Amino acid sequence: MNLKRIFFISLVSLFTLPVIGFCFDVTAHVDKTRISREDSVFLKVEVNGGKADLDLSMITDFKVVSRGTASSYNYINGKSERKSTYQYALIPLRNGGLKIPPIKAIMNGQTAFTREITIHVSDQATAPDDVRALFAKSDVVEPALFVGQQTVYSLTFFTSKQLSGLGFETAPEFKGFSARSFEKEKSYTRNINGILYHVTQVNYIIIPTRPGSFTIDPAVLIANVIVKSKRTSGFDSFFNDSFFSSNSYKPMRVVSNPVNMVVSPMPPYNGKEKFSGLVGRFEINGNADKTSLKAGESVTFTIKISGSGNIMDASLPEIDLDTDAFKVYDDNPVETIHLTETGYEGVKIFKRAIVPVHPGQYEIKPVLLTYFDVDQKAYQTIATDAIQLDVAPSEAVHLAVTPVNPTTDKSVVKQEVSLVNKDILEVKEGLAALKDYREIDPFLFVLLLSIPAVLFSGVKLFTHVTKRDVSVEKIMEEKARHHLKQAGKIQTEDHRFLGHLYSGLVAFILAKGKKRGETVTIQEARTILTDANMETDGIVQITDLLDTIESVRFGGKQMDENKAATLLLKTKQIMKLFCLTLVCLGLFSFAPQKAVADSTATFLEGVKNYKAGHFHEAARQFETIANNNIRNPYLFYNIANAYLKANDIGRAILWYERAKVLAPHDPDLRFNLEYANTRVKDKKDDAVTIMEVLFFWDKLISVKTIQVTAIFFSFVFFAWAAFRLVKKRSVFSGTGIFLCSLLILVTAITCVNYYKRSARLSAVIVQEEVAVRSGMTDTATRLFSLHAGTKVSVEEQRDGYVKIVFSKGKVGWVKIDEAIII
Repeated sequence: MNLKRIFFISLVSLFTLPVIGFCFDVTAHVDKTRISREDSVFLKVEVNGGKADLDLSMITDFKVVSRGTASSYNYINGKSERKSTYQYALIPLRNGGLKIPPIKAIMNGQTAFTREITIHVSDQATAPDDVRALFAKSDVVEPALFVGQQTVYSLTFFTSKQLSGLGFETAPEFKGFSARSFEKEKSYTRNINGILYHVTQVNYIIIPTRPGSFTIDPAVLIANVIVKSKRTSGFDSFFNDSFFSSNSYKPMRVVSNPVNMVVSPMPPYNGKEKFSGLVGRFEINGNADKTSLKAGESVTFTIKISGSGNIMDASLPEIDLDTDAFKVYDDNPVETIHLTETGYEGVKIFKRAIVPVHPGQYEIKPVLLTYFDVDQKAYQTIATDAIQLDVAPSEAVHLAVTPVNPTTDKSVVKQEVSLVNKDILEVKEGLAALKDYREIDPFLFVLLLSIPAVLFSGVKLFTHVTKRDVSVEKIMEEKARHHLKQAGKIQTEDHRFLGHLYSGLVAFILAKGKKRGETVTIQEARTILTDANMETDGIVQITDLLDTIESVRFGGKQMDENKAATLLLKTKQIMKLFCLTLVCLGLFSFAPQKAVADSTATFLEGVKNYKAGHFHEAARQFETIANNNIRNPYLFYNIANAYLKANDIGRAILWYERAKVLAPHDPDLRFNLEYANTRVKDKKDDAVTIMEVLFFWDKLISVKTIQVTAIFFSFVFFAWAAFRLVKKRSVFSGTGIFLCSLLILVTAITCVNYYKRSARLSAVIVQEEVAVRSGMTDTATRLFSLHAGTKVSVEEQRDGYVKIVFSKGKVGWVKIDEAIII
């Protein structure tokens, strides 16, 4: 009988404990159920019991924009309560009774749903006295543009109530445009239907960077509306001051309307003259400071380009001069550009000093400027007037020559030993060039550095430190695979197809950033993937695909079966490609010896080709080995030698610099690098900076040597500490303090090296000549030029371009394949 009773109690406990031990519920609330088309709904989803994964892919009548999450923990009457709140802004896509379907929440394998909510959307506001007291309006001066044509986007906020603060909750995002806000906002009053409104207007100058149909999403503003107290007092005149006021504040959100824009590509240019890249309205004038001069004297020829548009991208037009009759010297251009209510306007002035070599009658031919006229919607060519020069003969100048008497001293004179010829030292032929000299990975370094401390602290601390929960990255990857699998099961005509496809790609992006969430903007996706160290091409592919899915899903466009299948295939390919890359990297990192063994034949063949004078082939074979994840200074040295022999100065110095990171004291490497630098055209100030003085060890000791030294002192110090504890003596005696100080010093130096490697990037110009421009377009102003082999600092990487610093005052943008990071 007792056995039956025990069995029954156990069985009941088995089924009731999961219910008692864990349960959760989810509710959804909206701030209003009747709105106008220009308004938005703020959705709040509350999960009682902890954090959950929400599936918002079924919401198709609204565009969903995440507004953040919050968590709270309460302990009341001996019971703990956890609640997570998820906030979203829902922007309606059409009129009518729009549905917010039940939202699925998943937590620890359990599922719960919210109730369905209906939102009624109409053209007119349902409560004019309240809703129209605060409203925002967005518009543009010109909704139809050409690529490169500027226009002004205005965001205007109207209020008939007293406010205490106004700011953006979500600023306007200009996808497909470059944008800049005006420095000052405009404030004025306006009477609308007998109501006096206080108006605040913020203007942006926007310039489209690519053709297509775009929607500038609504901006969300938040204002604190003053709610006057209903209490009255005989002292109102005194206590009316804001300091003594008892008024309260009510936060209110206002959403502007979306703005649709159509950007057309510029028509093909078939003219004879070179297109300047200018788009707008422009004029050109030219004049000379004198027209009569003598041979050898200079005349200043000034070209003035003025107008509205992308005037900052104007460059010096070609001047047709006989190079045998004139010498020409350029001066730095001077520009005066203002941001007006209609966009950029200004003047750019170019000056050239022209020196005639021979006397005679000459003509400076008209200088032509071809630009795209946005009024005529066609290319226009304008020109300066021709200028006649009358050059008279110059006065001859005779110089006396003083003969030099030879010395008669026949004593032996000591001479300096100088190089008769210059060349680089030969390649390294030994297989030691295949040994991996890779510096210790930061994670592995911290692990090795911590092992003595972990052993010293005991097994209990070790097991506590090594506990790991299921990572956010794994959860989001599983979520991405689930949505992709669901999208493949249903028909492409089903409205859930795009929802699953969008949620799958978003989960994939968030997994790379190890973050939770349901939606991301294009800019947020680009930031997450950049922080995850993904290559630029991969980032562009993923963000373009996300933009395409959003456009089809929220733009109301029709999608045929072929396009849907293409989107699904592209999404699968991107996910598989990235996962395959990670697997390959893992295999190479855990099997370096196999890579070395497979590379021996390639290495020997490269040495053979180098000796035979086939330098390009030798460089290719050595680089193949380096691409197999082998980091060796002598291998990099051989690659550089092969490129230098092939007259590729840029890539030669690039690989010498990479070898120098691993072996900064190698004499052969330093000799060859110094020789290669003598062939670089750009001269740079070699003054020693304070940072080079402080980090002097960079040129003396390799990074790996410092890492090994730090690990060695970690073992020595903690072994000493364990010995002193066994002997029941003080750890921090004279010897202990000395060892601990050395450990801290070397560890700090290693951490500084890690920081420098990640924050202070350098690159080498690899093209023969590179134009450094003021912006990330081929039509941006050419600031200066650099040549192959020049070493520069890297400040920023964005959209296939690199922002570089050559020296003080010489900063600009180059394409990412023109300056390769060391």
